[in-house]
Amino acid sequence: MKNSAPGHDATRPDILRENVELIVQPLTHLINLSFSQGRLHDSLKIAHVTPIYKSGDPIDPNNYRPI
Repeated sequence: MKNSAPGHDATRPDILRENVELIVQPLTHLINLSFSQGRLHDSLKIAHVTPIYKSGDPIDPNNYRPI
């Protein structure tokens, strides 16, 4: 199943899939530059964690897994 939900930047995965040949070289260069300089842009430090209920007491936070 392919994911079609956009990320925090509102870019849909299907747009990226369709243009992978155009994106891969500049993106690889930027990522390697980031690693070599030891810097990461703040916008790349964003994560959306959704707790998913497993089982047991729903009030206990240990009964959820982060996704």
